[in-house]
Amino acid sequence: MNRMIKKRMLYKVTIGLILVMTIISCSKSSKIKFYSSDKNNCVTVITKDTLRFVIAGDTESIPDTNFVKLDISKITEFGDGVWICWLENQGWEIVVNKSIILENKLDTTKYFFDTKLPVDKKGIPTEIKFRQNNCAVFDYYLMKLSPDKGTIVEIN
Repeated sequence: MNRMIKKRMLYKVTIGLILVMTIISCSKSSKIKFYSSDKNNCVTVITKDTLRFVIAGDTESIPDTNFVKLDISKITEFGDGVWICWLENQGWEIVVNKSIILENKLDTTKYFFDTKLPVDKKGIPTEIKFRQNNCAVFDYYLMKLSPDKGTIVEIN
């Protein structure tokens, strides 16, 4: 009977290790397109593991220009998001809070990117600006907009 218990435990440990290895080996990858309400402006955001590319325009791949490449390894699961406001000149302002810019090839006369949310009078980060008209907050944990207005989202 002692052998049977040892075999069961070995079986459970083996299955557990296989599950852990499978979960670890799976890469986190996504492509999300954000459109202005009139669909005249688009941002494509491609995430590959700990890298995120914020790309001006509707694209299927990473272009040579008009993108910013980010390290998102320091962003917590619950703090991961995109804060966006559409500008009148068909441009945009985007924040990926706590990201690290690895490469920036954006046209900075039209597109504005930051790695920190604005702060209030007390120095506390706030997203109030991104909850106004023509703005939106996308939460990667929930995979949805909050509030559900100001932007059209396509998740591929």
